[in-house]
Amino acid sequence: MLRKHIYKAISPALLAGIAITTTSCEEAENEADVPSLHEAFEGLFLIGGTLSDRMILDTSDPGYAIAEKHFNSLSPENCMKWGRMNPEPNVENYELAETFVRYGAANDQALVGHTLFWHSQTPDWVYKDEAGNDLSREALLARMRERATLMAERWGDEIVYWDVVNESIMGDGSWRKSKYQQIIGDDFTEQAFRIASEILPPNAQLLYNDYSMTDAGRRDAVVAMVKDFKAKGLRIDGIGMQGHWLMDFPDTKDIAESIQAFGSTGVKVHITELDLDLLGRASFFGADVDIRAIQVTPENNPYPDGVAPPAEEERFANRYGEIFETLVANADHIERVTFWGITDKTSWLNHFPVRGRTNFALLFDRQYQPKPAFYRVLETAKNRKE
Repeated sequence: MLRKHIYKAISPALLAGIAITTTSCEEAENEADVPSLHEAFEGLFLIGGTLSDRMILDTSDPGYAIAEKHFNSLSPENCMKWGRMNPEPNVENYELAETFVRYGAANDQALVGHTLFWHSQTPDWVYKDEAGNDLSREALLARMRERATLMAERWGDEIVYWDVVNESIMGDGSWRKSKYQQIIGDDFTEQAFRIASEILPPNAQLLYNDYSMTDAGRRDAVVAMVKDFKAKGLRIDGIGMQGHWLMDFPDTKDIAESIQAFGSTGVKVHITELDLDLLGRASFFGADVDIRAIQVTPENNPYPDGVAPPAEEERFANRYGEIFETLVANADHIERVTFWGITDKTSWLNHFPVRGRTNFALLFDRQYQPKPAFYRVLETAKNRKE
């Protein structure tokens, strides 16, 4: 239920709609006596969820009850990315981000600013001058500073964690040749953290976030980067390991080793985008495969009704269980574990790598009910406390 809070620049009707919806759904969950996920992991690490733009727009979404009961941290899926907020020069779309922040703050949830700088959803205009030419290094750094200032002024008091840079290191440990990198140079990530540390509030937690963080090349490069920043007196507070993992990869041993490697630098580890791809995707990425031409078929979309067989649910639960056993065993290094979404219904994996598949990714099903994996995850917290 929404707690008392001073709401700034947000529609009272929108918040009222959320409050009414979540109250009724929360009562239904209490009747079922479903334990709270974040309460189960209290003292180990925060448990987070992620709100999509569609959910933020829909005040009737039953997922709000799940978010309030089970998560003490929230991330935005898309609404804070530069391309969503400012798709064109002087075009400002801040309403969704504003709603996200007010909602999470009202529920005392630790909020994540995702993300300040990411090559993939930075609009082309950011890199250009009025004549359409590439900016100079100094001009692009100034534009980055403007964005950080805007974010700090609007939401610096509410947001705790900031993904300062997303995905600037390749799997072999080299710098990604993004437009940021091409214009600014190999110190793009360093400059981004300098900007963030100067402009965001002193209590803000500054994170570097990336995928496939169990790859030796990327892992070692991130460790070296953290040590380099610290040697220069530059603040970096956490490493985000995106957990878009598969049923058979990565090995939990590699997950543990990476957590320990990052933790050894003195920063906290955040599992930032956790989900599991039940259906798998390896067969879609052969050398001669045009991924855009692949259609949904009974072979690659075996459960279109959204109900997986009990054996598959058990396999899914066991995989989540072994992952959380690994996370709990390394909890001293971990500050937060965030699921990328709320339920299977709106997971991005329903559209990747083939749009229209009915996939299974999270702990809550399409009817907003906890799955066997939910209870298997709860067991891992209980076992540690015992």
